[in-house]
Amino acid sequence: MHGLSVVTVCMNRREHLLRSAAMVADWPHHSEHLIVDWSSAVPLRREDLPADPRLRLVRVEGERRWNPSRACNFGLAQADGNGLIRMDADCWPTSAFDPGELLAAAPVWVGTGGEGRYGQFLMARECFAAIGGFNEFLRGWGFEDKDLRARLEIQAGVPLGLLPAEAIGVIEHSDEERMGQAQAAAGQALRRSLGQATMRSSRLGNRLLAAHCPWGAATPASRYLEEAPDCWRLEPASAPIPSTEIVDEIDHARRMAFWSCFLAIPDVFLEELPIKLAPPSRHGCWDVRWWHRLWWHSGRRLLQLPVWLLSLTRGQLKALGVGPRPSGGR
Repeated sequence: MHGLSVVTVCMNRREHLLRSAAMVADWPHHSEHLIVDWSSAVPLRREDLPADPRLRLVRVEGERRWNPSRACNFGLAQADGNGLIRMDADCWPTSAFDPGELLAAAPVWVGTGGEGRYGQFLMARECFAAIGGFNEFLRGWGFEDKDLRARLEIQAGVPLGLLPAEAIGVIEHSDEERMGQAQAAAGQALRRSLGQATMRSSRLGNRLLAAHCPWGAATPASRYLEEAPDCWRLEPASAPIPSTEIVDEIDHARRMAFWSCFLAIPDVFLEELPIKLAPPSRHGCWDVRWWHRLWWHSGRRLLQLPVWLLSLTRGQLKALGVGPRPSGGR
């Protein structure tokens, strides 16, 4: 193997990155740590990162929203190593991660043990190239890692090794932090609900995009121009874009998934609301207004009451013998 590159892509996750970069700098097995600053509002500075000569910082300018598929493809293409490790800004390889031993046994290893570890991987570069990398039709967070795994097994016929959970360190954080939606509301419970709805909407949209717009080694990927040393910008016409019909279908599905989850209103009733009351997202962010919060604190709580009451009586029903019978019962 000619070198091992750890690639981290990051947008506005500076605090997480400063912690994880220090842990990667202490890890002895890699020849390069490439960090991609994906148009963070406050640009990352090399002097704020560990003084590790293996660390290289590049920036992509002009991106208005987080796109992990394009960001990862860009970063992994820029990396020098024949062995590739993808690590999110909140992750790092631990002392239990021995890449030489793993790659000697299998060419692809994927994360296990929780959402924060699932998308991380170690693989030989030729395996990543064989499927064309991540599907760049996908937008926002979620499902790009599942799509990549499926294509590795189906398109390339590569069996996936499973990294033990202890091989990857993770900074625990909430769904709303992951989705960048914390500014839209106050209150822990409401923020958790907002993060859950945003995540569900994004995942569903990307599942549909992966089905409508399959990806492979022959699919044209985005191209970038180097405007200055280690500073790049997308060639706009090169970015893969689904047809208008597909975009409209996906945006509608995302909108319905978000508001039905956040407001707890079934789709059949949500369809009857004026679109002004349940609008689509703007560049991946949802405009949660005062009337949405009012409903969340009132109507949604009332809808939860029967579920809450049923959960309280569950133990009593079991004690009385009421509930599902064992298999084979009459």
